[in-house]
Amino acid sequence: MTENNEGLQDEIAALRQQLGSSETKRRLAEREAEFERRIHSLRMASDGKTDDGKDVGEQDLARKRYVGLIQSVDVDAVIKFVRTVHEQGYCIVPDLIGADAIERLRVGLRPLFEDTAALFDAYRDRSNSQTMHIQNVLAKTDVIDDVVTLPLLRAVVAGILGPDFIMNAGAVAMSPDPGCEPQGLHRDDGFFTLIPRPHLPLVVTGAIALDDFNEANGGTQHVPGSIAWDEERQPEASEIRYAEMRAGSVFLWDGATLHGGGGNSSGEPRRTITVNYTRGWLRTQFNQYLSVPRERVLSMTEALQDDLGYHHSGTGLGGCDTQDALSYLTRLQEAGGDGKQLLLGREQRLKDI
Repeated sequence: MTENNEGLQDEIAALRQQLGSSETKRRLAEREAEFERRIHSLRMASDGKTDDGKDVGEQDLARKRYVGLIQSVDVDAVIKFVRTVHEQGYCIVPDLIGADAIERLRVGLRPLFEDTAALFDAYRDRSNSQTMHIQNVLAKTDVIDDVVTLPLLRAVVAGILGPDFIMNAGAVAMSPDPGCEPQGLHRDDGFFTLIPRPHLPLVVTGAIALDDFNEANGGTQHVPGSIAWDEERQPEASEIRYAEMRAGSVFLWDGATLHGGGGNSSGEPRRTITVNYTRGWLRTQFNQYLSVPRERVLSMTEALQDDLGYHHSGTGLGGCDTQDALSYLTRLQEAGGDGKQLLLGREQRLKDI
């Protein structure tokens, strides 16, 4: 009887393995088909057409903006970058911005980079030697607006996520300082836990280099091909690469790619702006945060506040500048409302201590 039970268990395990392999193949096939649709959409947009080959109508404003974007860039170059991300999980777009723009960003963002250094020093004293990020940059300065809306950058993002994309984690300033330790490898789309892997791209992150990236100063660790892995597979040390590129370039990766900031063993910081996007359909049908007045939200019951989204999800979505959304809203209103976001970040709280 024991031998029969053991044999049955072995058969069940084998069947489960076969089923898992079959499911993985199906998901990869779906991912491939969705990729081909995106490439087709890019080519049609380059010709001024909808995906079914028709002329874009005057009333289709979203499609007109997409067509205008794609027609403003070299579509073949965009497709090359998008294909590289599809195949290996990342690409490098060299020389996105020139020397003048790099210097303008370094100067304009100097106060934020000084804040990252102060946070790094403060938290290192608390046994945390990883670099600190300044969140919500678009609320704190307009110096990056022209760069993060460059047509080539947005066209590649559109090619990876489709025409309907939005900012997800927004824009972040980071400057891994000498002595910072590497991040653990992780995936940027890990918040969407109920979508089984492998899957179509859900998140794209771009690291715009304001200094050269190399292994010594912590150029982003990444694992080529990990977009096609399941949750259980972990990389060998030999599979981990480091992003190396000139200042002004951007390192773009699919959110399913295992990655993490490297440790900085050089003598200089590595100044970076990161931008993070997701599919446009990964949001609420109606924008409750704009349509319901903030004063009204603060007067509501806790249950209504929760149901409108003023809390972290179970996987951590929905925060504001690393804080609970309702706490942030309360502090924002007390500070005077819109325009006071510069006072509310983690870096400002450090100064208030």
